[in-house]
Amino acid sequence: MPIRPDLQQLEKCIDDALRKNDFEPLKTLLQIDICEDVKIKCSKQFLHKLDGLICRELNKKDIQIVSTILVSFGRCGKNITILGQAGLLTMIKQGLIQKMVAWFEKSKDIILRRGNSKDEAIINVIEDLFDLLMVIHDISDEGRRQVVESFVPRICVLVTDSRVNICIQQETLKKMNAMLDKMPQDARKILSNQEMLILMSSMGERILDAGDYDLQVGIVEALCRMTTEKQRQELACHWFSMDFIANAFKGIKDSEFETDCRVFLNLVNGMLGDKRRVFTFPCLSAFLDKYELQIPSDEKLEEFWIDFNLGSQTLSFYIAGDNDEKKIE
Repeated sequence: MPIRPDLQQLEKCIDDALRKNDFEPLKTLLQIDICEDVKIKCSKQFLHKLDGLICRELNKKDIQIVSTILVSFGRCGKNITILGQAGLLTMIKQGLIQKMVAWFEKSKDIILRRGNSKDEAIINVIEDLFDLLMVIHDISDEGRRQVVESFVPRICVLVTDSRVNICIQQETLKKMNAMLDKMPQDARKILSNQEMLILMSSMGERILDAGDYDLQVGIVEALCRMTTEKQRQELACHWFSMDFIANAFKGIKDSEFETDCRVFLNLVNGMLGDKRRVFTFPCLSAFLDKYELQIPSDEKLEEFWIDFNLGSQTLSFYIAGDNDEKKIE
């Protein structure tokens, strides 16, 4: 199949946007199916141009245009070549991840300025940024190491900031847990420095006022992924001031995470009394229209739980799916 000529013009699309403020070529690029074997040639100045364009649009706070740029780059990323070499690997050496840190910080400033309300454009641009980040993360061991080192602490800060909308926190937390799941051994040492120990304590505190069960689960999962079961025995008392809460957290086993996490969070939310922001109740049965929903197939799960989340203003529960449990919200 012949290569479509406009596919070879990614850098020209960036040039047009940068010099002429013309984004139509980039938007057209989004409509093209890209074959895996297509090579998109770019110059060694491509990253400099891309960074300049994204920073300019972030400074203008034109979030939808930023999303267009990020998605275009993400779709083409694996096909880019620079001077005959794999483009993403070359750009990582040129400082791509450091530039993405700057993009993230500029995006965070916009998030904080717009407040805690749910803003679909902001949520979309964060999703697009982190989708691109995961492409970089998965491209090589060096990319994985740099992404973990640069973004895990920043995501922890974002998740513990109550000024940030819960949907954004949920999205970034999911990406962080995916990173931690594939974390190389030589990157684990960054999780034991003093900064990360302080951030883990802040994560533990955030569980209490998160206001959303799914966000609470994500935080617990992150804490468990960042530590071994042996380390959790030592650190839990620093994360939770009440002994019975710390002991309940110590009881979470990696092999029984879903069930043990439910037991732990039900205890945490229950002991908060009038200050609780997640109300959890067992239900006898649940229906969606005329269809009865089934409890997840876990023999250790004794009840069919339903969560009323004050922080996210949602009602959620987990049901049995075709192959795994599904969340209804």
